[in-house]
Amino acid sequence: MQVLAATYVWDLQGLKQGERVNTGTRYVARNAEGGIVAIFDRPHAAAPEQLQEQDPEMLAFVTGGASEDTLRQNLLDSDADLLRILEDLINVLVDNNVILLTDFPEAVQHKLMNRQKVRDKLRGG
Repeated sequence: MQVLAATYVWDLQGLKQGERVNTGTRYVARNAEGGIVAIFDRPHAAAPEQLQEQDPEMLAFVTGGASEDTLRQNLLDSDADLLRILEDLINVLVDNNVILLTDFPEAVQHKLMNRQKVRDKLRGG
């Protein structure tokens, strides 16, 4: 799986009450070769240039230059990992009595219990 790396700076600490983060444009910092090295949500001394969010150069920076097909595959690859995380989270919440298994619809309860049985068998239990 390809790891995408980029620098984003969203300074929510400096917002005044009622002030909104700019959502249509971003401010970019560039290196000596002219490539984008950071993106800011508001003007910054290091990032005087403003670009639209859909600017091809900004999209290439944010996606690490990956194609749309590669990005879609990255999402698909992470789905199983995310499912396991959610499953573990549900187990922790149930184990700590934050939620009850019976809080879920019956169909969900059966799916969760069946998955737990399969995991127990795979662990040799």
